[in-house]
Amino acid sequence: MKVKIKPIANLAGHERLVVIPLAVSGKYLLGLNFYEDVEGGRLARFVLVEDKYGEANGIKLVEGDKVMVRAEGVREDMDKLSKAMRIERSRVTENVPLILNPRIDARIEGDDRGVRGYLNYVNRFGKPDPRKLEGLITLSVEEVL
Repeated sequence: MKVKIKPIANLAGHERLVVIPLAVSGKYLLGLNFYEDVEGGRLARFVLVEDKYGEANGIKLVEGDKVMVRAEGVREDMDKLSKAMRIERSRVTENVPLILNPRIDARIEGDDRGVRGYLNYVNRFGKPDPRKLEGLITLSVEEVL
């Protein structure tokens, strides 16, 4: 996946979600999140996290400000993932959320849609193993000036 980050981005909100790490490029981590789009839902989507200190080294709860960035190769990468793990539905769009100034926690708890979607997935299919997903996807991030 190739991502371009512009220096000025409009803040799209604040989000709290569970991130399964997939790939790293510099200070950016590409992760998979399951989002509760409908009650009991588990919609898979890609999420970027600005992880300056390498804290998101496993399945973690991430909370921070959200901006949207453009990404290429989303469909191809989601297809690769769906061959390695069970994904029923996914959001395949060139707009991917980037979480800035994140607070990262190992305790997965909360009532946010980005947390409930992950818990719905675990209740249905079991906890995903991040080691099985290592190396499936490559991440390239370009900060456009």
